[in-house]
Amino acid sequence: MEQNFSLPELNEEFSRELFKKNLNCISKYDSTFAEQLESKRKFGNYTIYSDKGLESTYIVNGLQLSSRYDRLAFAQYRCRNIDLDKDIVVFGFGIGDEVALLSDKTNSNIYVIILNPGLLYELLGRIENLNLYIKQNIHFVIPNETFPYSQNCCINPVELYIEQHVFNNLKTKLINIIDDLNVKSNVESILVQEEANSLKENYELLKKEKLLDGNDLLSLGKKIAVAAPGPSLKDNLEKLKKLNREQVPIVTVDVALKFLLENGILPDVIVTCDSRMSPQKIGDISPYKDGLNKSLLIFCANTPSSVIGLFDCKKRYIFKKKQLDFIDYLPEEQSDFVQITGSVLNVAIEIASVAKPDNILLFGTDFAFSDNQTHAGRTDSRNLFREQDIVTVNCNDGEIRKTVKPYTYYRYLLEKTIQNNPKIRFDNYSRTGAIILGANLVEK
Repeated sequence: MEQNFSLPELNEEFSRELFKKNLNCISKYDSTFAEQLESKRKFGNYTIYSDKGLESTYIVNGLQLSSRYDRLAFAQYRCRNIDLDKDIVVFGFGIGDEVALLSDKTNSNIYVIILNPGLLYELLGRIENLNLYIKQNIHFVIPNETFPYSQNCCINPVELYIEQHVFNNLKTKLINIIDDLNVKSNVESILVQEEANSLKENYELLKKEKLLDGNDLLSLGKKIAVAAPGPSLKDNLEKLKKLNREQVPIVTVDVALKFLLENGILPDVIVTCDSRMSPQKIGDISPYKDGLNKSLLIFCANTPSSVIGLFDCKKRYIFKKKQLDFIDYLPEEQSDFVQITGSVLNVAIEIASVAKPDNILLFGTDFAFSDNQTHAGRTDSRNLFREQDIVTVNCNDGEIRKTVKPYTYYRYLLEKTIQNNPKIRFDNYSRTGAIILGANLVEK
């Protein structure tokens, strides 16, 4: 096999002499990291044995760390989309093939995120040629639960499933991102057809409606509350009622609307954007129609007309540039009012951010659920999801709760919104929900 760099050599058995040599080498290179690594050496319980094909690799807890036949090709595939001129993040050390490959190709900073510190500690007694990683541009990082995702990265997927409880939130997020990328083309083909059907249906309807612009949001003020349908929404009803009385604007997503109305809370803005949304999913809001006369409905061009027709209030809509293929009379310069899509919650928070408030208050943004409840006011909503979609996530109160993979992706998108709006303070009132990077948890 031809290559212009050396892959790390592997020993079949753990060598204490090699371990001491490698740990000493790391200590001289980065003493702080070496100390952190030693403190995490018992993170996880690992069964390791070597496996050989044309090349050697390790099986860790029954999972193969790298290819037995062409480790270089495997590393090249994982690094195929990386921009070598920018800072690079490698999630999971594996046996170092990706780090060795990248360090040979670029002088950009390479941040190696150690997803299993206890495993790396064990591998120090098995890996030769550690000098491949002792370079000025290589930085080892032991992350915390909320370590951010970087798009210019490669991920060692096997490490996400080894001792999944270690750095649970980070691993869950990375698992979901990989899944999202893998199924995106299949899912998008289905969604595109659904959107196309709604867009064709709305062709004449949208001629009578107005597009959303910044002027529609000027009156929202310096503090905005956003209501999502997570189970914790019920825990904050009194706070929301108080904000409602104080005329703090409340922006709600469609599936949380009925629960708010039933509890005497009239939102100022209602956001709906899913081509799969239906009047049945929103629920019967007819008893509250008069109270909603002063509200603003923001919908998407692909929102079903049956949902739009539920509301007699002021309406505005947004659309994506690609939807011009179906609605040819829309002005291109007004497309993509918000850049991040995802769930309706993501769209709602993006819209609230466009208003440039000082503070956005997050209610019911759980991205997790207890027992069978995923939505406030619905006692058994887990049947909305397939069993294989369920993973676990660490929550703000220290508990580990179930969630579904799409929720972890939506949480990541929310974290991007927070990161993109450093002048806005995001306060999270969901004490039982998943940790949200960048949001300030309100304890009381």
